[in-house]
Amino acid sequence: MKKDAWEKLCSGCGLCCHEKVITENLLLIDTSSACEFYDSESRLCTVYDRRFEKCPRCLKMTLFRAMFADYLPPTCGYVRWARAHHIRLCREKECVLENGILSFVDDSSH
Repeated sequence: MKKDAWEKLCSGCGLCCHEKVITENLLLIDTSSACEFYDSESRLCTVYDRRFEKCPRCLKMTLFRAMFADYLPPTCGYVRWARAHHIRLCREKECVLENGILSFVDDSSH
């Protein structure tokens, strides 16, 4: 897949631009603490073309990450693409929003 087509898979949720805490069966995303380059109105990165230079915490979305990263929510366009192609290999998570904290809980732990 060409780079432009791959990047167009992004659903623009912005969750990857927020602070995350990952444990074995729980992922917490603080929706009130985004990267300084994230524009909450447009839900876009203001330095997108230079994001890896400007923000060392920014991670390139790769096929490998789309397949395995537990921190990507089910609404992520890359996750949906990986599932549609039957290559999503990490566990499903249940989504909970409480007090500005978006939680994804491993559904196999219930």
